[in-house]
Amino acid sequence: IMSDPHSILACVRRGLRLHVFKDVARQYPVIFLSFICYRSTFSRYLHILLIFWLFLAGVITFYCSLSPEYLLPNVLISIKTERKQQELFPLGHSCAVCGKNQCKRHRPTLLLENYQPWLDLKVPSKVDASISEVLELVLENFVYPWYRDITGDEACVDELRQTIHFFAAVLAHRAQRVDVPLVLMDKMMKAAMKHIEIIAKAQQKVKNTEGLQQAALAEYGSDLHVALRSRKDELLYLRKLTELLFPYVMPPKATDCRSLALLIREVMTGSVFLPIMDFVADPDTVNHMVLIFIDDTPPEPVTDPPSALVPFLEKFADPRNTKSSVLKLDLKEIREQQDLLFRFMSFLKEEGAVHVLQFCLTVEEFNDRILCPDLSDTEMQRLHEEVQKIYEMYCLEESIDKISFDPFIIEEIHNRKIFKSVPGKLIKEKGQNLEPFIQSFFSSCESPKPKPSRPELTILSPTAENNKKLFNELYRNNANLPEGLERKHNQNYFMELMEVDGVYDFMMYIGRVVFHMPDWLHHFLSGARILLKRTLEVYVGHYFQVKLEQLMQEHCLVSLITLFRDAVFCESTEERSLEDKQRRAKQTFEEMMNYLPGLVGKCIGEEAKYEGVKMLFNTIQQPLLNKQMTYVLLDIAVQELFPELSEVTLSCTTHTETQSSS
Repeated sequence: IMSDPHSILACVRRGLRLHVFKDVARQYPVIFLSFICYRSTFSRYLHILLIFWLFLAGVITFYCSLSPEYLLPNVLISIKTERKQQELFPLGHSCAVCGKNQCKRHRPTLLLENYQPWLDLKVPSKVDASISEVLELVLENFVYPWYRDITGDEACVDELRQTIHFFAAVLAHRAQRVDVPLVLMDKMMKAAMKHIEIIAKAQQKVKNTEGLQQAALAEYGSDLHVALRSRKDELLYLRKLTELLFPYVMPPKATDCRSLALLIREVMTGSVFLPIMDFVADPDTVNHMVLIFIDDTPPEPVTDPPSALVPFLEKFADPRNTKSSVLKLDLKEIREQQDLLFRFMSFLKEEGAVHVLQFCLTVEEFNDRILCPDLSDTEMQRLHEEVQKIYEMYCLEESIDKISFDPFIIEEIHNRKIFKSVPGKLIKEKGQNLEPFIQSFFSSCESPKPKPSRPELTILSPTAENNKKLFNELYRNNANLPEGLERKHNQNYFMELMEVDGVYDFMMYIGRVVFHMPDWLHHFLSGARILLKRTLEVYVGHYFQVKLEQLMQEHCLVSLITLFRDAVFCESTEERSLEDKQRRAKQTFEEMMNYLPGLVGKCIGEEAKYEGVKMLFNTIQQPLLNKQMTYVLLDIAVQELFPELSEVTLSCTTHTETQSSS
């Protein structure tokens, strides 16, 4: 214990290190004085500093609110958005190594997928059977009735089956590469907003629901879809659209056969696409789709096990013709005739597929040698080396002569199991890859068919009952506009004044135009846009993805395909009664009212909620307005599936403008 006061003071000085402060004060007198003043006044004026920082934070927040591009990121970490990259299905010549259309490194070749788009495309057997059933009904109702009067040979119908198979496979491949939720929340949502605003403006001009449809059609003005002008224009539009898609959905050089292209166009246009558009735009169908979408009840557990995966429409495309054509030649016959082999080689050179024929010839020679019963060890070793060369030349990814084989065959060749399974596999495969080229070769040798001199007629059906499809009672003659009528362009003032982008803006738009929400709520949502916009859009995208996955389940797909089949082809069955349609419509309105949470009614008022839902409900009860929206959505879907059409349309427009100016 230290009793000396000087000793105690020395200990305190050492503990507080006062000598350090003394040294700092000597070296930096100004900084030390400022620090002392700050420390002395901090506790006294703390509230003033706090007000200053709060004011500064408010200024920053206000500045950010005036910047529409500033948005807080998504806070739902558990939900991650994965955008699909658009991988277009290869069309025309492309490199088998890198996949580029204009490759300067490798030799250009034609991918076999351009001739066989169904490769590696498998679907559940029940779904495949349902699709095959619908396509069989198309042939049975619109091809066979008049075709059987001409001939009993199935060769032409088999060719049509192959073409439909190709068409469906291309659509399936392209549909898998489209980001459906993104398209729904972007282009389709903007189209729906324009549609709703036009109907809202039309509703202000009519007193009852009966005049809403005609007023909305007049409000569209020149923006009315060309297919809505009349049923004749609708059919003509579908024809032109089908012809525009032919280069992308038809087998290579298939359109050179004018008669086949005309047959496919008329069957698909008048007997498939037109009934589909009528079915989709039917208010009863729209009510059904709305009920499916807003139904939040968990799906019923599937009792049946999932069916096995089968090649897409393989059974449908199997040829029914048992008689072999006298004009058909096998690869063996082509090889034995030098002039025909030379022509075939020239054709394959144009198609960039000479290596396929070289592979077939190599395998043919290999089979002749390996099947010899007396093989010495030296010969067997040479065969091993030859198999290795075949593998390196035609199976490796980096090879310029790579051919798309079944992975099992590549594995067998790589493992050199040539004496057990490979000979049989190679014998089976040796002409399989060349079969599409042989068919295309003989098609290219045919002379072009003369163009018909008389006007082309649309094939709806040979029966009088099906001929009524062009004059549908529900749609009548569509908008029934006279030809050559110039219609004025009506502006959409709200959409032109307000930049709408994304689900959050769409929600504010609906609240303002449809539900007439009060100003305070609109201002609150505008302020909360910075915090909630991206999070809400991620959540809605996830919600759409979940709904899409539910619809893509096997039993749901089969149910939807069956529903479409019954609506289009089962004409003998009784149509849904008016009472059933009214009952579904009433249920749709009630479900739409219940779908909105109770908080919405408290914020905007129950009456405003009722009137807004009633307006949306009345909108989907108008068949011609549904048809207008259906065609707008169809155009968006076609552009997403075939983005190449944008360049084609742009080039055609530029060419037309050039001709007009000249």
